[in-house]
Amino acid sequence: MNIDKTKQIVTDILQTVKKNGATQAEVVYSQGSGLAVSVRNHDVDTIENSNDSSLVITVYSGKAKGSASTAVLDKESIELTIKKAIEISKLTEEDEYAGLAEPELLANPDNFKELDTYHPADVTADELIEMAKQAESAALESKGLVVDESNVSIGEGSSIYANSNGFIGHKQGTNSSISVVAIAEKDGNMERDYWWDASCNFYQMMNAEELGRKAAERTLSRIGAQKVKSTKAPVLFEAPVAQGLVGHMLSAISGSSLYQEASFLKDDLENQIFPEWFEINEDPFVKQGMASRNFDSNGVATKQRQLIDKGVLKGFLLSVYSARRLKMQATGNAGGAHNLFVKTGKDDLQAALKTMGTGLFVTSVMGQGINTVTGDYSRGASGFWVENGEIQFPVSELTIAGNLKDMYKNLVLVANDVDKRSKTQTGSWLIEEMTIAGD
Repeated sequence: MNIDKTKQIVTDILQTVKKNGATQAEVVYSQGSGLAVSVRNHDVDTIENSNDSSLVITVYSGKAKGSASTAVLDKESIELTIKKAIEISKLTEEDEYAGLAEPELLANPDNFKELDTYHPADVTADELIEMAKQAESAALESKGLVVDESNVSIGEGSSIYANSNGFIGHKQGTNSSISVVAIAEKDGNMERDYWWDASCNFYQMMNAEELGRKAAERTLSRIGAQKVKSTKAPVLFEAPVAQGLVGHMLSAISGSSLYQEASFLKDDLENQIFPEWFEINEDPFVKQGMASRNFDSNGVATKQRQLIDKGVLKGFLLSVYSARRLKMQATGNAGGAHNLFVKTGKDDLQAALKTMGTGLFVTSVMGQGINTVTGDYSRGASGFWVENGEIQFPVSELTIAGNLKDMYKNLVLVANDVDKRSKTQTGSWLIEEMTIAGD
C-alpha cells in the first residue's frame, strides 16, 4: 500500500461525500496478503496465496446510516460506491445513536506510539513447505501416531481509517503461525491432539522440530483415555483453555451484549466478581502485541487500564455506538479488547496440581454451551484425572458444568505457566469445584 497516495484518495472520498449531501462520513481502506502451506504424509497438501483489498464507505444523512464497499480502487468504482452508500442512507431509518465519534475522543496521530507489529518475512513457499515437513518429521519420530496435518502460514495487512471529523490513521501488521495435528491409535481407539505457535514476527516462532515433538508428546499422552464417574471436584484449566474463561467475560462486558441485556455481568460494574487478589490489565501499546492499537475502529484513542482491579470489574468494552446506547463514554474498544494480562501467582503448573489434590485437569474443551445471559457454563472436556497432586490417567467424553459467576468467584489460583500466543496472556486457572458428568 502506498500510504500517502491512499490517504489522499480517502481524503478526496470524504470531501466528495460531503459535497453530495452527507452530514458525516467515514472510510476504511484495507489491504492484505498471505501465503499458507500444509503437508501430509511428507507431501504438499495445499498451497494458498491470498491478496485482498477492500474499501468501505459509510455515510450518515442525519442519523440515518448507509454503507457500501468495493474491492477495486479506480475512479469509476469509487464513484459508484459513494453513490450506493448515499442511496442506502436515504432509505434507512434514523437511529438516534448513530454517528461518528466526538472529535475530543479521537486519537491524535502526533501521539501514536511505535507498536513494532510489522515484520515482513522474506520466505518462499518452498521454505514454508520445508518448515512444515520438518515439523511433521519431528512428530513422526514418536512411534504409534500419524500426522493429520502440518501447517505454516505468513501474512501481512495494512489499513487506513478516516472520518469527516478530521481523523485519519494508518496501521499495519504481520502475522505468522505453525501447527501440527497428530493422531494416535491403540486397541482401536483413536486420540487426537496438536500444538501450535503464532507471532507477528515469523523469526520468533517456536522451532518447527520442537513444535512437532510437542504435538506428538501431547497426542501420545492421550492414549488410553477413560471416563470417570460423575462427581463434583476441583477443575484446573490449562492456560490455553483458561483464555476462553477470560473470553466469556469479555463477551459479557462488550457493549452490544450490555445494551441488548444479554449479559450476566450487566449490573456488575464496580462490583467484585473475582477474588480480591485477581487483576486483568489492558495494554494496547505493547510492542509486538497480538492486539496492539493506537486507535480503535471508530478512531477513538486506546488507553491502558485495569479491567479488573482487586477482583472488581472496573470497566466495559464500549464502541461509540454502544456507549451512546448505554449513556456512557466510549472506551476505545470498538473491535474488541486489546492485549490483556492476567495477574499470576507464584505457583507453577506442578504446584497448581498439588494444590488441587484430586480433580480434573482440563486440556481441551468443545461445544458452545455458554449462556451469556445467565452465565451458565456447560462444555465437553478432556484432559487428565489427578489424585494427590499427580496425574493418574487421561480422560475424555466428559462434560463440565457450572456458572461463570460462581467459577470466577471461586477461583483458587492462577499459575505462572503463562500462554503468550494470543491477546489474552494468562496461566492455568484452578476453580474450587465444578460438576463433572461422566459415567
